[in-house]
Amino acid sequence: MFLIIDDNMLSCVRLELTQFFTYQNLIRFLVTISIILVTILIDYALRRGVSRYSKRISLSEHVTNILKLIIRVLVVFAGVVALLQYMGLGLDWLFGLSALAGAAIGFASTQTLGNFLAGFYLMISRPFSIKDYVNIGGIEGEVREITVNYTEIYDNKYNLVEIPNRKVLDSNIINYTSKDDMLDYSFEVGFPHSEKISNKTIVEECILAGIEDFYREYKDLLPRKPEYGMSGMTRLEKSFLIRVFFSKGMVTEFYDTQPLLLEKIVNRWDKLKLGNS
Repeated sequence: MFLIIDDNMLSCVRLELTQFFTYQNLIRFLVTISIILVTILIDYALRRGVSRYSKRISLSEHVTNILKLIIRVLVVFAGVVALLQYMGLGLDWLFGLSALAGAAIGFASTQTLGNFLAGFYLMISRPFSIKDYVNIGGIEGEVREITVNYTEIYDNKYNLVEIPNRKVLDSNIINYTSKDDMLDYSFEVGFPHSEKISNKTIVEECILAGIEDFYREYKDLLPRKPEYGMSGMTRLEKSFLIRVFFSKGMVTEFYDTQPLLLEKIVNRWDKLKLGNS
C-alpha cells in the first residue's frame, strides 16, 4: 500500500506550519521560556543565600531544608502566576484552590501551623541560639536544637525537653549566655539572722572561703572566678547572689560542679553555726 501525497495536502501542511510559526507565537514562546528561566535562577539564588546564612548562624540541616522548601514553593507559585498572567488566563481558579487548601490545612492542623510560624519567627529574631543556656517559661537548660515545631532543651536533670515553639513565644525567655560565649549564671544563698554571727563573718568564712576552695579545685574548668554580692534582706534572713561562669557548651560540667559550690558554702555555714551554738 502506498501513501500518495498530492500538492493539495502539501499546501495544507505548509499553511498550518506558516500559521504556527508566526512572529507573535515566537515572541510568546521566548517570553514563556524567559519566565521559566528567571524563576529557576531566582530559586537557585535564594536557596544558595539561605545555605550561606544558615552556615553563618549555625542552623541545623533540618531547619535549612525546611526554609529551602518554603522558598521553592513561593518562587514556583510566583512563576506560575506570572506565566498565567502573560498568557491571559484568569487567576480566579488558582486563588480559589489556594484558599480552599489553606482552609483545609488550617482546620486540620491549626496548632502545627502555629508552631511552624512560631519556629520560623524564632529563626529570624534569634532570641537564643544553639548551645545557649536559657530559661523558657521555667524550663531551664541548654538549647540543643531549634526546629520549625519544637525547641529542644537539655535540662539540669539531664533530660531532653521539647517545648512547642508557640509556647516559647508566649513565655518569658532568659538567656544566660553572654556575647563572649560564656555562661553567666547566678543563684541565691540565704542565711538566717544571728546575734552571734555577723554579716562579715558569713562573707569571709562561708562565701569567700567556699568560693576560694571551689575555684582552686575546678580552676581548669572556669573561665572566671566566681563572684558574690548581697542581694537582699528580709525579717527572717539575709541573702547573697553567687555568680558562676562557664564556657559555652560546657553545660554538663556546669550541672556537675555548680551544686558543689553551694554545698561547700552550706557546709561551712553549718560548721560556723555549730561553733557558735
